[in-house]
Formats: sequence, structure tokens, C-alpha cells
Amino acid sequence: MKRSRRLRRLVPDRELVRRRAAGEPLRSLAADYGVAHTTLARYFARPEVASELRRQARALRAEQRAAPRAERQVREQAKAQAALARARARLDARDQRLPLLRADLHSPNDHAAARAVADGGGLQAVIEATGLRTRKNVLTLIDPAILVRAFDIGTPL
Repeated sequence: MKRSRRLRRLVPDRELVRRRAAGEPLRSLAADYGVAHTTLARYFARPEVASELRRQARALRAEQRAAPRAERQVREQAKAQAALARARARLDARDQRLPLLRADLHSPNDHAAARAVADGGGLQAVIEATGLRTRKNVLTLIDPAILVRAFDIGTPL
């Protein structure tokens, strides 16, 4: 079995493989990492790196296929919350002993997300404002009503 040569200047990281799996061209990656594009081509041709690249590409495609489904679920949750809030508004004081709504329990991340959406940002702006790092975290932890506005403003990830 042929051994791969030791890398001289390229310091590979997970982000490099993820960006390449997302379809970023070798030349732009090479410029960011300070190496020739041929160096990256040889690196990505290594069997262990090539298999990791395929795995990352599959995971990225699966995430992209799941995105519309997650958006639909968030929209349905927001609609259900709005209906519950309307029903609750019609109740008198005696019936106010119902459990709190999601809107009553806003966290600091919900407030940060609402500010980001009010400033015209989409889902990526919500991720950056809250520091939640992943789309999955944002979809589970942020109020669906805020996320619906973010979906309507910007393009989803």
C-alpha cells in the first residue's frame, strides 16, 4: 500500500472537509489555507479523507432534505400556539389558571432571536445572535413564532 507524503504547509481541519463537502471550489479553499489547489486535490484524494468527504456530503444532503420538514413543523407549532393564545384571550379571570404559553416563557435567546429578526435577519442571523451554533438547536430552543418570521425574511440554511 502506498503511503501518503507528509503535508508540509497544509494544516487540515474539520472545517476544510465540511466546506469541500458543501461544494466549495478547491481554488477558494486553497487561498484560505495558503496552499496550492493541487495540494488540496492530493489531500482529498487520500482514501481516509475521501471517505470522510463522502460521509460529510451525505450528512449535508440529509440535513438539506430535512430542512423543509423542520420548517413545516415550526410553522405548525406557531399556528397552534397562536390558536391557543386566541382561545386563552377569550377566557375570563376565573379561567386564567391555565398553564403558561410558550410566549410567556421567553428566554434570553428568544429575545436575542426576536431582535435579530426585527433587524431584518433570517435564520443565520438568529443562529449568530443566540450563539446556538446549529440549526437543530435553534429549531428546538427558539419560539416557533419567531422562527416563522425568520423563515419568511431570509433563506433557510
